[in-house]
Amino acid sequence: MAIAKVRQLRKSIEKLSQWEGSGNAFGFVEGISENKTNYIYEFFCAIKVLNDLNTHHNIKLCPGKKGYKFAINPGIKSEWAKFIISKSKSSNEPLYDLCMGVSVKISMSPQTTFAADISIQDPNSEDPDESHVVLIMDAKYRKSSKATLDIGIIREFAQCARDMQVPKRLDGLKFNKLVDLASNCLLTNGELINEHEQYCKNNKIKQVGRFDCDNRQMIVVG
Repeated sequence: MAIAKVRQLRKSIEKLSQWEGSGNAFGFVEGISENKTNYIYEFFCAIKVLNDLNTHHNIKLCPGKKGYKFAINPGIKSEWAKFIISKSKSSNEPLYDLCMGVSVKISMSPQTTFAADISIQDPNSEDPDESHVVLIMDAKYRKSSKATLDIGIIREFAQCARDMQVPKRLDGLKFNKLVDLASNCLLTNGELINEHEQYCKNNKIKQVGRFDCDNRQMIVVG
């Protein structure tokens, strides 16, 4: 991946993730080396989703026990920062939490956990299992914007969605321009595999391509 592209992603995160009033960026990509492209892309996707939700909801950043930091590796929810999504712009009552890299237990096999890059959860879940998760998203960065997701990645994500028993009913959650993201989404800056559309539909997942900072038209399969 060209270093200029990584820097473009970082700049996009800074533009999308600014403290209200000061205009300063959150700074969560500070200290993350530019070879951590997957993490930078995951954070970019989360901020882009939150930026769209912010049209209809208030978004509040809530620190975890480790402060305003997010897990690079799967982590315990209470330790890491999260975003609280309010019920509406006129209310600060929590509707959902948006978490990044938080481990979620599978209740029938509690020693087995899954950590989606992005998960939207019940706000009252401190030790979440699949009953607390309403939808999941994973971000897959491709060095070439012409590269596609392979069927192995799609099938793995489908299994994770089945384990989490998602999507569940999204009570009150309103996207603005990114309405196709009200689902389990496999996000990539690359292209998609159209031939697996029926498989995606059968498993209630979507491939979302060209999801980046290049102002290309987003494409969806599923």
